[in-house]
Formats: sequence, structure tokens, C-alpha cells
Amino acid sequence: MARVKGILQVTGGMKGVSMYTMRGSEEVIIRTKGGPSKNTIKNSESCKGLRDSGTEWSGCTKAASAMRRALEPILRLADYNVMGGLNAVCKKIQCMDTENEKGKRNVLVTENRPFLTDFDFNKTNPFSRVIRVQPTWQINRETVSATITIPEFNPNEHLVATNKLPFMRFVALLGVCTNVRFDEASKSYAPDNQQLLGYRREVQTAWNPVKRILPEQTLHVQLEGVAEYLTDNDTLLLAVGVEFGTVGADGDGEAVKWAGCGKVVGGV
Repeated sequence: MARVKGILQVTGGMKGVSMYTMRGSEEVIIRTKGGPSKNTIKNSESCKGLRDSGTEWSGCTKAASAMRRALEPILRLADYNVMGGLNAVCKKIQCMDTENEKGKRNVLVTENRPFLTDFDFNKTNPFSRVIRVQPTWQINRETVSATITIPEFNPNEHLVATNKLPFMRFVALLGVCTNVRFDEASKSYAPDNQQLLGYRREVQTAWNPVKRILPEQTLHVQLEGVAEYLTDNDTLLLAVGVEFGTVGADGDGEAVKWAGCGKVVGGV
């Protein structure tokens, strides 16, 4: 894989070469086209490992998609395409399945929730680098609710922000993701619980000037009407973030796109 630097900024395809850009990088990525034919991959015994890997990867992407849908609103704070990171986490989870053969391994998030703890949405300015206090959190599966408590916050000691925006607020999000399993009948992967895919809720604190010392704050978020549909195959994901804003028309804060950071604190 080559990278183009300098004034040449070309994207697209040309004579067996693909060129494209990625968010978070100013470089143009160059890949050559090629490889075995579709027919060879589909039928050749020598490509069985490749077929198995492709089938399993579809399970990883479906599980990662379920996670993304659970976290969608707060991903506005990300500074890169988090799908790559979520896919990687799901692949690690899939490799923990030792009961099924390769090509049929499940993505059991419920049994491997620690893999998602402290999953960061930012590479340049991670949440723990920007916010120098440690939030505490709790998730209650019975009430399908969660709380995140931000300790007393002194921006002179606890804030490292590269932007010069005047307002900030904390956000919390609770979402549902589910296990993804291989279905022998269809020879494909499917979520365990279709009903709660993408079910989530976000709450925020009030906008505050970034130079103001803030007392301890607690955010409470609840998914109402979900308890009866929640199964043992579902995981409640809790995320926290900080969002920065400029002065809005009413003099209050107004969010600036991508000005912030966040992470998954854990799941239950």
C-alpha cells in the first residue's frame, strides 16, 4: 500500500490502481487491484480458509454495526472512523469462541464485555487526556438505566483542550447491542435480538463556560419500555463524552462539530 504526499491529490481508479482518502489523514492511499477470481475463491479447496475468513468477517461487521447503532449520537465527537476500531474489537471477541470451528465462530459480546471498556472515539485527543478526572458509573439492567458521575471539575487542573471554544458540556449515552451468531440454515450471521437494534438515549449537562469550576455532576439516563425485551444476549453499553461549543444566537452554547471527545466506559 503506497501513500501520496505533496501536491498530488488524485482519487479514484486508474489501470489497476485505486486511490482514496481517509478521514483523519491528509494522505492519498494507493492500492493495487488483483487477486484470485471470484470463481476461484468460491469453489477452490485452496481458498477454503479465505472463504471462512470472509464469512467470519461478515459476522464481525454485523456485530460492529450493532455497536455503532447503539452509540450513534455520541459518535459525532469522534475524530476518526470508529468502525475500523469496532470491527477490530469484534474480531478479538470472535476469536474467543473456542466451541465452534473457524468460519462459524460467534461474536458473543455478553461473554466478553471487558473488550469494550475504555474504547475511545478519539486518537488525537482521547477523553482521558482532555478530561483529567475519572468519572464513576453504574448500570442497572433491571431498570435499564445508568448513571455517570463527574467529580468536581476545575478546568485549570482538569482540562487539557486544544481548541479555544468558550463553552463545554458533558454527555452520557446508554445503548443496546446484541450477540451475533452464525446460523447454520442460512450459512450467514444474524443478531440474537433484532427488536432492540439501535435502541439508545443520550443526555447532556447544561452548557458551562470552560473556565468555570463545576461541582460534582451526575447524569442519569434510562431506556424506558425496554426491560421486557432485554435478553441475556444483550449488552447495555454506557459512553461518556465532553462537547465544546461556541456562542449561539441566544448567548448560550452551540455545539461545534467534532469539537469534543468520548469513550465507552463499560457494558453490563
